[in-house]
Amino acid sequence: MENRVCVKCDSVLDQGTYAGVTVDLCPNCGGLWLDAGEIEKLGTAPPGELKKLQGILTGDPKSKPTPSELTTACVACDGTLRELVLGPIKVDFCGKCGGLFLDRGELDAGLTAARGSGDVAALLRLAAQAAQG
Repeated sequence: MENRVCVKCDSVLDQGTYAGVTVDLCPNCGGLWLDAGEIEKLGTAPPGELKKLQGILTGDPKSKPTPSELTTACVACDGTLRELVLGPIKVDFCGKCGGLFLDRGELDAGLTAARGSGDVAALLRLAAQAAQG
């Protein structure tokens, strides 16, 4: 697999496995790339299994997420990322491969949305369909 590059700062993403899910982490800006279905898998993991990942991604509370440009090239395919509201946050979502990018500090909100009563998988499928058509 070729190196994936952060959509926010162009750093090469590091891989790590947490709660049985291999994710791509930005060592520079603290962003997190999740392939299709990974947010749901992390959302069903026991909270204790995610402590290390949450600690890595928390970072400096004073730093603000980098706003997305209108469109950004996808990390994992030749698709384009667009902003999508997921619970209380906006994530960068690829309608082609279903991957999404969370800025530093957004993992907890993303996991809360994945664990909530709303069906995150259905939301992401609808977003993918809208992006395709």
